[in-house]
Amino acid sequence: MQIKRHILYWLLCLLPLATLAQTSDPNAEVTPEALHQEIGARMMHYADELSELAIVGNIQVTFYESSPLSVGYVNVLRNKVNLLDERYNSINVRWTTFIQAMQMDIADDDELMAIMSNVEQLKQGVADTIASKRNQCDALQSFAQAEELLAGQDSIYKSLYNKAFKLSLVKKLTPQLEKLKAREQALFAQLQESYQKAKQACEVVPSLSKRMPALDDTFAGIQMVSTKIQGMAYKPFIQRIKDYLIGLACVAVLLLFFNMLSSKIKSLKAARQQAKQYKDMMQRNAGGPGDYPTI
Repeated sequence: MQIKRHILYWLLCLLPLATLAQTSDPNAEVTPEALHQEIGARMMHYADELSELAIVGNIQVTFYESSPLSVGYVNVLRNKVNLLDERYNSINVRWTTFIQAMQMDIADDDELMAIMSNVEQLKQGVADTIASKRNQCDALQSFAQAEELLAGQDSIYKSLYNKAFKLSLVKKLTPQLEKLKAREQALFAQLQESYQKAKQACEVVPSLSKRMPALDDTFAGIQMVSTKIQGMAYKPFIQRIKDYLIGLACVAVLLLFFNMLSSKIKSLKAARQQAKQYKDMMQRNAGGPGDYPTI
């Protein structure tokens, strides 16, 4: 029993932890009370390390709303999270080794069991914080990539539309037009996937929602051009002229309808005003109060 106590004592002292009070004579027998005190002190040291790591891990995810979200900034945050994760893994390995070596002594003491439970809760809290920050970094990266990707599509889609329009003018170029439409469809699927990831990122980092309207407008513009490109097809010149004239006629009919509707509304307002004035005049003639002042 004495040999076992000496082995546990030296294992406790040789572990790479904080320096604790040791007995003046290493050959002296270590009492259970002294051993439990040293185990408790070392366990509290782990608790202090984890508490400090929890404070350091409280990284605030901030960015300037008026400027593009830099991928480099996201990488800086990710590096900080990786450093926290490395420190946590180091503590976790040392803690696990220590607990396994001292499990019998810890199990015999209610106070040590309570300390171990507290440390395990701290460990879980730090692990959850690191996982949350990592998810936020992933969300920021997805949003930054979506902003960068969608912002660079204006000139590309303008060029695609012009090429598609020219190819649609000649019937023999229809195969080339179909290939262009297939390329555009694959590109749009990639852009749509990135856009959806940006929307999901707003659920992880709610402050990104303030930047989402601008991204919505950009994607809506791309989607509109994509629809036009996919609708491109060869048409004879006469048919194009007819479609153009029909389009002008539809616009003219709509304008005529809105003008008539506006005139009708104005007429109704004027008629209501006249009816009100007439009613008020009849009340005054009958000696009753009216809405208009009398001289």
